Amino acid sequence: MMSLRRYTDEDRSRWDEFVDTSKNGTFLFRRDYLEYHRDRFADHSLLFFDQKERLVALLPANETTGSDGGKTLHSHAGLTYGGLVMSAHTSAAQVLDIFESLACYARDNYFRHIVYKPVPTIYHLQPAEEDRYALFRIGAVRSVCNLSCSVALKDGFTTERRRLRGRTKAVALGYSTEESTLGNFWTIMTDNLRERYGAKPVHTLAEMEHLQQLFPLQIRCFVAKDAEGKPQAGAVLYVTRQTVHVQYGHATPQGKQDGALDLLYISLISHYGQESAFRYFDFGTSNEQQGHILNENLIAQKEGFGGRGIAYETYEWDISQ
Repeated sequence: MMSLRRYTDEDRSRWDEFVDTSKNGTFLFRRDYLEYHRDRFADHSLLFFDQKERLVALLPANETTGSDGGKTLHSHAGLTYGGLVMSAHTSAAQVLDIFESLACYARDNYFRHIVYKPVPTIYHLQPAEEDRYALFRIGAVRSVCNLSCSVALKDGFTTERRRLRGRTKAVALGYSTEESTLGNFWTIMTDNLRERYGAKPVHTLAEMEHLQQLFPLQIRCFVAKDAEGKPQAGAVLYVTRQTVHVQYGHATPQGKQDGALDLLYISLISHYGQESAFRYFDFGTSNEQQGHILNENLIAQKEGFGGRGIAYETYEWDISQ
């Protein structure tokens, strides 16, 4: 059986090095990202070792306590996805041992449930679904299935004519695209979320600017400007090793009318598609109510750029049984 222990600050360098060389980790699992909201999430990350004390996997995680006093281990409630971070050498048998060890550890530490969000396949540098098999073996239940939409950059995707017409319109109106500061985009996003959904961004501008300072190559902002140089659309991108994810993408009413987002997304897809490292451009999910409702208009817009479905799943495991 695997041995495991809880993460401490002394493990920081070793943790980050493992994430960077793993087959399915992204910069969201580096300690600087995990800890930017440590005031809201009680960290309970774990490290797993084989019989020779070699580090074979990480689990970014936090813990919560319910109103009934029951404890839950989440991987990870503060992230879009979590799950086991594995090396290229981590075997299927080892992953089964990891889950057995995790169950024993959870019971010994009075957890009743584990909520587990596997890393979506578009972030796998090598096949990395051993954890999904282990979830099946232990009887975990899939409780959430959201559908994202990703463009396979190297596989001859097709951009629909309506999106191309939008780009053509924006160009004819004098629009251009450029990398920009987050502040130039934030007002567009907050106004759009408030007016359309009565909602706020997950991150504050200060939080995102802090994260961008920590990860300047991974967190980038681009805008589409009109002929007068005013931003009318924008997107915040999370750039991982092979996948570019749209964390936020919005336009003003004028930008929507002028095709600003069509121009911006087509330009970004073209740019990253020309770089050999990148395989996917991911627009994010289009769901409500834990995946039971699909926003068909929203995902149709994303599909118009050549995107197709990628599942973002959550599993729940009752440790008490």
